[in-house]
Amino acid sequence: MTRALLIGVLLSSALAWGAPLRLAVVYGHNGGAGARAPLKYAEADAARVARALKEVGGVAPGDVRLLLGRPVGELEAALAWAKTRAAANPQTSLVVYLSSHADAEKGLIPGGEALAWAKLKALVAASGAKARVTIVDGCQSSGLIEVSAKEAPTFSISATDELTVKGDAFITSSASDEPSLEAGQLQGSVFTQHFLAGLRGAADRSGDGRVSLEEVYRFAFERTTEGQSGQHPGFATRLSGYGELVMASPSVGSGLLVPEGVERIVVREVADRTPLVSARRPEARRLAIPPGAWLVEVEQSAGMREGRVQVAKGAFTSVEVDQLGAVARATSLVRLEADALCYEVKAGRADPRVQALIPELTAVAPACPMGRAPTATLILEPASKGALRVYASPAQPGALDVARPAQQSAQLVEAVRAWVAEQGANLASTKRKP
Repeated sequence: MTRALLIGVLLSSALAWGAPLRLAVVYGHNGGAGARAPLKYAEADAARVARALKEVGGVAPGDVRLLLGRPVGELEAALAWAKTRAAANPQTSLVVYLSSHADAEKGLIPGGEALAWAKLKALVAASGAKARVTIVDGCQSSGLIEVSAKEAPTFSISATDELTVKGDAFITSSASDEPSLEAGQLQGSVFTQHFLAGLRGAADRSGDGRVSLEEVYRFAFERTTEGQSGQHPGFATRLSGYGELVMASPSVGSGLLVPEGVERIVVREVADRTPLVSARRPEARRLAIPPGAWLVEVEQSAGMREGRVQVAKGAFTSVEVDQLGAVARATSLVRLEADALCYEVKAGRADPRVQALIPELTAVAPACPMGRAPTATLILEPASKGALRVYASPAQPGALDVARPAQQSAQLVEAVRAWVAEQGANLASTKRKP
């Protein structure tokens, strides 16, 4: 065989085998129905997951299908699209992320529709992708595990050739009898914030610059269960072969070098303080962040500090804590009893002073679990003569309505804290009555 012919045969074989391809189908739906109130952040969580997969998860922009608030039929069509793409490349891996209302027996419940766990499992398997990872963030989402595979509370694959791994892995945000909570101050669900932080580098326990499936699940599980949400994420697998399935490569590109001893670091958009990522006790110092200006909050034992940090393109920028300004420490998410009071905090009108104060008010007014309608909505807006006003809606006797000069924002927060405590005391007194 001539050298030219041999090269042609080798090239043809390589093209037939195909370069590794990673696809993603990402779905978020805030819709509720019946007794299930609309969610606040399922669609925002899905958008953040899609962004992370494109930035650090090895998924090209054209290989992601992001569906927000769309019917179940469009989700099924997106999985059919993945099947068509995978049929042309035997080295395809597929990541499916789903965030909506869910039920242990009924499956996903986006809006007034339903997608049974067994059907979801069949649709993902029918994609034909060699390795398939399905992540579901919803109440009672471990109902998927009960129809999917053997639960794997301990999971370890130690080699590095991901092309030999095939089959299914399932990650769920809560047990089949547990709710999944949303955290108002972070504008997202408790589980997904930890999952996203893991993808962006906080879960890189080995320090090799890559985040494996094992690492991101373990990080999300530990951080979720360490908090007060009461959730227990689940994991099940039908993977075979050898090697680890790498979920992200956060050390490639740009980001932040996190100081040691950090309890939590939150990175927000400068314009509207929308969180990009919140990492609690990151296990690696490198956190993948796109280049540009960001608001960075750092919480340590000595307190919390915040300031603007410029991330350079193609480099990891050190966070100098002593150059950040001191801010009030946010409170942790509190797990609520079934009849406990919970609140939504939102801006009445766009104003930089309002946006800056929203996180502090959210910290003193307990947020609602997924599916719970708020006891009241606390609305913060500018008032006359440069003051800020916060009031409760719907208005009723004894409802909160207080205004303070903008420079006395701490007093405004304290007034909200006192009112929330008073409402809780009134409820407790009512429950004690015969």
